Amino acid sequence: MSALSDLQHHLTRYWALLCHQDAELNTKLDAVQAWQRARIQRSHSALFEQPKNQPMAKYFLTQLYGGDEFKQLAEQLARILPKAKKLERLAKESALETGSMAIQASILAIELDLHLAEWLVAQDLPVNEDNMLAAYRAVDEDDARRTQINNLKDVCYRTDKYLNSFVLKKAFALAKGTAYRHNYQPLYDFIDAGFIAMKPLKSVSSFIDPFCERELMIIDQVHASGNDGKITAFGVS
Repeated sequence: MSALSDLQHHLTRYWALLCHQDAELNTKLDAVQAWQRARIQRSHSALFEQPKNQPMAKYFLTQLYGGDEFKQLAEQLARILPKAKKLERLAKESALETGSMAIQASILAIELDLHLAEWLVAQDLPVNEDNMLAAYRAVDEDDARRTQINNLKDVCYRTDKYLNSFVLKKAFALAKGTAYRHNYQPLYDFIDAGFIAMKPLKSVSSFIDPFCERELMIIDQVHASGNDGKITAFGVS
């Protein structure tokens, strides 16, 4: 399966999510993801506030973690992908594969948060730390959350490898004008945003490794039996 065919598959899965047909569920999902972004920013404040890490932190919170920007990207891609076969000849397959993986990681995050939103709607509960903790435990998808975090790490390491290859980076840069002329700007810019975010980093490992380590610790704390303190569960000890 080509990178663009794989991407089309991911987007088909995204548009099949119930939140696109259920206004109440969509509103709850927006609230859940807003809470998640605030929680991520709080949990990783020391990491995110380092000047060299700020572009990467912004990329995580705006491009890789749902919200309106991702929905706009999905809408744009839905329009251009059926006619985007030429793009596979303009940009290296490895770059397109990396972009597809990033979008897949974003969709998995949305799916997992949608399950939390569905539980909160069913229980008629607002989004707050107590209820989010209850939702996490009721839905019980800790293994899927770990997969989500590992997928993010894979995307970052693939992008870093691509960025550090002069030949691949040059080929991608040369494709920009043609991609824009053929209206493939949304996909090109999404991939390029990852390159730009990582450029200030000496190594992506200095950002993504501590981020993932902390997120996995939080998953363990949230699902630990007998751990009923919300600050302990969502905080980082």
